[in-house]
Amino acid sequence: MNGKLARAYEWERNLILKLEFEKDLEEAKSPAHKEAPERKKLKRELNREALARLESAARTEDDFNVVVDWWDRLDSNRERKERYHEVGRNAVPLEWGASADTVVIPNPIQHVFWKQILKGEFLDAIFDCPLEMHELVEDADISASIKKLKDEHKEILYYLAIRQYSNQRVACIREQSDRNIRKVRDTVIRKLRKSLLATLQERIKNKIPLTNIERDFLSEYGNNDGCTD
Repeated sequence: MNGKLARAYEWERNLILKLEFEKDLEEAKSPAHKEAPERKKLKRELNREALARLESAARTEDDFNVVVDWWDRLDSNRERKERYHEVGRNAVPLEWGASADTVVIPNPIQHVFWKQILKGEFLDAIFDCPLEMHELVEDADISASIKKLKDEHKEILYYLAIRQYSNQRVACIREQSDRNIRKVRDTVIRKLRKSLLATLQERIKNKIPLTNIERDFLSEYGNNDGCTD
């Protein structure tokens, strides 16, 4: 009998903690709660204390599920805040974040360029063209190498490397043969490789450390094979 009373007491105590947690969560979400920064900070501390109490009092599977749900919500909020501050470029594809329902939500509104522009980041959109694409490259030496290319070579490099168009599509745009586009592409690649190879060799001479990718490039093309005109 005493065991049943103890379990009932434990269940009642956990229930009270859950109700307090749900009440705190609803108050935190309420739009009427526009508190001063100091008050918000206090609210966060109270939430952490409530979570700590739940973790300490958890005994059953349902109790632990409540704790897991709490942490899932915290992780979801953190990831949402991180996504909001992300630029969304570099290794991220240009169609990142685009809505699948392009009828209700037009694709350009969800396009990464629009998201950047709405946040005041205009550089990627401004320099997204063949003659200005070198401004998007962080490495100054590679940027200078691209800038020195002929306009024709810049245009082909832009469509193939940035837009990821096929050789056939670029050939249609420029009204040239597919074979000619491939030939110019190989020429551009050789020029850039040769320029980058000279840059890396100069960095080694000046004892400037290289990244792993730069070391791999130097190991593969350091003998000048495939880098000559």
